[in-house]
Amino acid sequence: MGKGFMKHFFIITNRMRDRDLSVTERIRLYINEHGGEAVMAESTGDKNIRYTDFSKAPDNIDAVISVGGDGTLIAAARDMADLDLPILGVNQGNLGYLTDTDAKTLEDSLCRLIKGDFDIEYRMMLCGQVYDKEGELKGESRALNDVVLHTSESLKVVNYLVSVNGSFLGKFPSDGIVVSTPTGSTAYSLSAGGPILEPTAQMMVITPICPHMLNTRSMVLDSANHLELRAEDNGIKVYFDGALPLELETGDRVEIRKSSHVTRIIRTHPGNFYKVLRDKFE
Repeated sequence: MGKGFMKHFFIITNRMRDRDLSVTERIRLYINEHGGEAVMAESTGDKNIRYTDFSKAPDNIDAVISVGGDGTLIAAARDMADLDLPILGVNQGNLGYLTDTDAKTLEDSLCRLIKGDFDIEYRMMLCGQVYDKEGELKGESRALNDVVLHTSESLKVVNYLVSVNGSFLGKFPSDGIVVSTPTGSTAYSLSAGGPILEPTAQMMVITPICPHMLNTRSMVLDSANHLELRAEDNGIKVYFDGALPLELETGDRVEIRKSSHVTRIIRTHPGNFYKVLRDKFE
């Protein structure tokens, strides 16, 4: 359960979803009227920061409230991982796997949030580092959903070389390759034919995208493993949760491991994932 009364909140809004800020304003007013303080994040046009710049967030935040959809919550989780703050997702998008509440149940969820009457789901994250052929670090980021290598050209098959803990696993001729968390198993990995994992599990899934092999299947690995991916071609990009693309050159390698950070998702309505999964299947 939660840890007592919460007072200070930081609201992040996807302004393509809550265009008139009506839901955001409902949240702010409710919290302020019930003894709390809600600060709305300033919008930013920086595609790398996405919806807000967390360096400008107040120091006394108890929790983050994301208004949008799963993508808004994922971007917030990645950008604010160092702050180790729980996140309540308010769904303004399509049927979300990660968000906890929507406009219909908003006030009830906010009441529970302020009182500390909620559960916390701990979701593992990935850490990805890109090195050039000389071993110099080119860039790094975190991901709640997945790390994806994909050709920047259409209709081009590339050989992806995958190693696990220093041992060569195999060569995968495909359009790309996805390394996902259990959270990301219902995202790109699923559409590429990967399995659905229990969201709080500690695993990684390797799923080739449109593999040009008859016997290729997804592989589920323990999260303690260290992966290394290479591409036998130029023009490949690596994406972290579908954003922050880095261009790869022949000889570059991408190292992926479990991050030391976790995403803490607030649940005022326990069992939400399974209900959403059932609704999605139906």
